[in-house]
Amino acid sequence: MMEPTPGPPVIPQRYIIATLFIAAMLLLFAVVQAPRPVSAGGVAVEGAPMVMNLGGYESLAELRLEDGWSPRFQGTRDPDQPEAWPFEGGFGTPWEPASPYLGDQGLALNGPGGRSEVVLWKGLEWRRYRFDAPLCSARLDPAKGNRLLVTLQMDPDRFETRLLEVPEGRVLWSTQSGPWSRFSWDGRAALIGFFEPMEGRGDTRFLLSALPLEGDGGEATLAAWDEPGLPSPPRGVATRAEALSEDGRDLPGARLEIPWHAGDGLWFPRSDRLWHGGAQGWTAWSLEGGKWRRQAAGAGLLAAQPPQRMGLAEPVRPVPSGPGPEEEMQRRTSPVGRVEWSPVPAEALPWPAWDAAWAWRENGAFDAWDQRWNESALPPERQRQALFETYRSEWRAAVGLRASVKGWLPRGPEVALREPLGVAWIWVGDRVLLVRLVDVERVRILRKLLR
Repeated sequence: MMEPTPGPPVIPQRYIIATLFIAAMLLLFAVVQAPRPVSAGGVAVEGAPMVMNLGGYESLAELRLEDGWSPRFQGTRDPDQPEAWPFEGGFGTPWEPASPYLGDQGLALNGPGGRSEVVLWKGLEWRRYRFDAPLCSARLDPAKGNRLLVTLQMDPDRFETRLLEVPEGRVLWSTQSGPWSRFSWDGRAALIGFFEPMEGRGDTRFLLSALPLEGDGGEATLAAWDEPGLPSPPRGVATRAEALSEDGRDLPGARLEIPWHAGDGLWFPRSDRLWHGGAQGWTAWSLEGGKWRRQAAGAGLLAAQPPQRMGLAEPVRPVPSGPGPEEEMQRRTSPVGRVEWSPVPAEALPWPAWDAAWAWRENGAFDAWDQRWNESALPPERQRQALFETYRSEWRAAVGLRASVKGWLPRGPEVALREPLGVAWIWVGDRVLLVRLVDVERVRILRKLLR
């Protein structure tokens, strides 16, 4: 009789359970420790941006450009923005000068032969709004995004502004204007204007007009500058329609003529509120019964602190200092919708000079290029450079295909961040891409503050 063949050795069950338990603990330890930097006991590279760990960006749309077409304006001259505005724009807020990159919806393009178009991404397709003149400015209303405001250069010194319905493309109104246009910050009205001929009337005069986006603007009016208790109008300012130029008399809407000097600023926070300031003083205007009327005026330097406040530095009293008097200044702030000045403590930090790129929180300010004033809570901006590096290879490929790309983009792709909307536009030369930003804490904070 044969002996039974011995089977494989049997491992006691308690050893198996102990081994599995130890393996589970090691796995749990690895999951907890791995995201931490090496200096804290983990294995992650210290300081590695989140965008590099996620392995790329999601492409939402792509537009191929014909040779000679580019996201650039022509002939733009904002009255209160003497320095060139970056092509890619900042946050895309309504108090910034216009940028060809329109929020998260589209592009403004100029092409050869004086042609231009606005291209909007709607319903998973590109919709084109074509014009037979170069674009100086294009904006989508900041409230609903269903109104397109464009300013066209019809001749070297003649400009026209149109308001179009989106997506239908129907022209709601069209009028002669200067080489700029803008929406109120609340997206309920448009502001246009041009400089009136001098004709021996003293200083430069700037004629403005506010036109509503909805409904009929009614009969054209002109500010009378006759408010009781406030100074009389500056010399040469028109207070009757008959004193305007022929173009001024044809301008529709609620009109207002103001004196204008180099360095003046103009802010349009609401459809019925307008602020003007400069070295000659400041004025707050309110639209009442279809006509602009002054709420208040005074001395001092006015500058906006958008989106919620206006800031004023005004003289207190002359104090002797050396051979000549210097003025001691006090600072105050007011809500943009009414004139209610509140003092700023004398020991508070000096304000930065006015720049349309800035956005303000209660006690600090910042811009899209990560410049800051008294602001430490906002995380640093890292996605602009990451996008530049990510799409640099596609820019190199476009340079090899088109000689014109190197002229438009000599250093690499153009990156236009729109952090409050969570997207970015990337112009690589022969194409423009719309990509989704990584949803980091900075993007979430800006979406809440500025959208």
